[in-house]
Amino acid sequence: MHPFPTGGMQSLQSRAAPSCYGFRLATSVLVRALITAAALQFCCRSSSRAFFHLPSVLRPPVLVLPGFGNDKDDYMSGELVASGAIAEDGGLVGRLRKRGFEHVEVLPVARPDWLRILVGLFDADFREGSAPPETAFGWYLERVDKAVAQMRVSSGQRVLLLAHSAGGWLARAALGRNHGALASNVSALVTLGSPHSAPPKEPPGDDQTRGALSYVDNNFPGAALRAKGVEYVTIAGSAVQGDGNAARGTPEREAWISYLRLVGRGDVSGDGIVALSGAHLDGATQVTLPQAKHSIGTPKEWYGSNDVIDTWLPQVTLTLARQAASQSIMSLLHGLEG
Repeated sequence: MHPFPTGGMQSLQSRAAPSCYGFRLATSVLVRALITAAALQFCCRSSSRAFFHLPSVLRPPVLVLPGFGNDKDDYMSGELVASGAIAEDGGLVGRLRKRGFEHVEVLPVARPDWLRILVGLFDADFREGSAPPETAFGWYLERVDKAVAQMRVSSGQRVLLLAHSAGGWLARAALGRNHGALASNVSALVTLGSPHSAPPKEPPGDDQTRGALSYVDNNFPGAALRAKGVEYVTIAGSAVQGDGNAARGTPEREAWISYLRLVGRGDVSGDGIVALSGAHLDGATQVTLPQAKHSIGTPKEWYGSNDVIDTWLPQVTLTLARQAASQSIMSLLHGLEG
């Protein structure tokens, strides 16, 4: 007698075949996605003029989150260019649209809005430097929640948060609040020159967030919500070496002062405002750009300039491709299990 009944063997084979086929199909999807993304990465780096119509999953809706003191218009037509005029290409928003992102918005923030943080002066924790983000920045976080929800409804897709400077840690605060509820509407967080590490508590460290950044770092460390499907990409520049002996007003001297406050050392490299050592997150895809600078006031070198965008955008595209492939595989496997 055969060790297995014939009918049982056929049943096993019939169940195994779809499973193997599904696995091969899922693997094929992953490989094709990664090869496509890698090819796009190469092409974009080879020619900043060559742009492609990409699948919507690789060009999701984008919400730009302004940095401290910045206005919404700084990332649009109000961006200054080298001549001192405004950007005719629509600034960062216009450049992203040129590269295939059809739905790009900037969080509605006006420069005077930042005065709202002064309400923190009435809070004891804020004065002591131990306040959570809600105390002085709750207004910003509420706007992120509202904008993301509206974009998710209008586009039908999860939103990519593209955060400049302080917008990066504020985005982490927004993602972490309410038990991570925002994560279901966000596909990725990409930060441009954001200070992610809490400043040293003792001088020369100077926590100008009055405890908010420390709270974020302690409660939502690293790529905290990656398990909920949020990808993290941190972009950091290393163009300016801090130098305390440089002449006053020079980029090197100004960088030394800023780095000293943020990470406790001034003689390190960074983007001129944020030290490289504090601009990346554990668990994130980390991209360091040797020529990138922090300020929109350096129009040819800042993260959102035409010359710099194409040095980091391919890595974002690759990350989104991996995410899409992984989600496709999980969906197929769940279907097979069902």
